[in-house]
Amino acid sequence: MAFIFHLTGENCTIPRAEVLAVLESMDISFEVLHSYEQVLVVEAGDLGDAPHRLGMTHGVYEYLGYCDPTYRDILSLTRSIIQRVSDGFAVRIKRIGEHSKDLKRDKLEREMGGIIGKRVDLSQTSCLIVGFLTDRFILGRLIHSLPGTRYPRRHPKDRPFFHPGVLLPRTARAVVNLTRVKPGEKIIDPFCGTGGFLLEAGLMGADVYGCDIDAEMVQGCGKNLKHYGIKYKISVADVRELWKEYPNFFDALATDPPYGISASTKGLLLDELYRESVKSFYKMLKEGKYACLVAPHTVRVEEYAEKVGFQIIEKHLERVHRSLTRKILVMRKWS
Repeated sequence: MAFIFHLTGENCTIPRAEVLAVLESMDISFEVLHSYEQVLVVEAGDLGDAPHRLGMTHGVYEYLGYCDPTYRDILSLTRSIIQRVSDGFAVRIKRIGEHSKDLKRDKLEREMGGIIGKRVDLSQTSCLIVGFLTDRFILGRLIHSLPGTRYPRRHPKDRPFFHPGVLLPRTARAVVNLTRVKPGEKIIDPFCGTGGFLLEAGLMGADVYGCDIDAEMVQGCGKNLKHYGIKYKISVADVRELWKEYPNFFDALATDPPYGISASTKGLLLDELYRESVKSFYKMLKEGKYACLVAPHTVRVEEYAEKVGFQIIEKHLERVHRSLTRKILVMRKWS
């Protein structure tokens, strides 16, 4: 069966990579059929719980077809899927960015509804047909709605312990997913801070471990994890020495070391902090497992990682503000 993943638009590459990482981690065989701006079409077997693991996906749809974004082709495609539409349907058109601005969404919804020929109930979503105006016109039937507002209770400012500069839940969830961690596997954040990565990993069923050199952060992280019912093991520790306690122990690693104005590196220069840290990361991970590391784009972390034996699998860039672009690296340990 083919599925459409409607991706969020705050980053060009991370949402797509997250979907593929989750499918891979859940041992779901898949093939990418189409990849457009904010729309990914994948042939796959049963998705199981995969949609609910995603952080940067708005919704998942049964794929009904695609065509050129013209009135004639869209209406022709609509005629071809009539038998796959149930009673009480509704039609929606979603324009991605500035695509096909010459096509009027309300006109398309009205004419497509007329072709399908049943009563259009705009409040009824038992069968929601959605057309995406992106590089092509992609048509689907909603299976899972995953609105970004599903994270309001986990916004950093709503947690018992807050510190500025942390990632939002949807980004933290995506970073954790990029590690391919599975429920029951052990994941560590060696710069745990307020616990954003550990919170998302714990909610997905992973066994979470964390440390930080700042005792206040460790205490606050514990408060946050306890507040959300997450079992954890965290401690005050220097990441450079942590591998001695956990050699070849972890199935995944996700971390965002300190580098902002409000952060403290305890006297270490950024390059030195990353260079020494990745050595410990490599020693703590099991062979074949993944680490996802966030860093300022100016730090030569790729060089340090490859020198100790990591293979760089993916690199994503995310602009934070005018003076800071961070890179999110997915690295795999090979012996």
